[in-house]
Amino acid sequence: MILFFGIRPGKTISIDLKQLKCPHCNQNDTLTGESTPNFFHLFWIPIFRVTTTQAVHCSHCKKVYYKEEFTKEMKAAF
Repeated sequence: MILFFGIRPGKTISIDLKQLKCPHCNQNDTLTGESTPNFFHLFWIPIFRVTTTQAVHCSHCKKVYYKEEFTKEMKAAF
């Protein structure tokens, strides 16, 4: 019997982080937060969530902030 299993990303959720300033370029209203869950799957059917990856992107300076680099305001917005 052959089993197909592994980890695959789920649907990415995007959130505009209004009224926040980018710490790198100091521009307002340029940050977008993204949250992507990763699921364990069996035969391409998601069984349970393993991890969730969170990142914030600045559309002006293209800087990416990962969960370890979030400011207090970014954590509160998520």
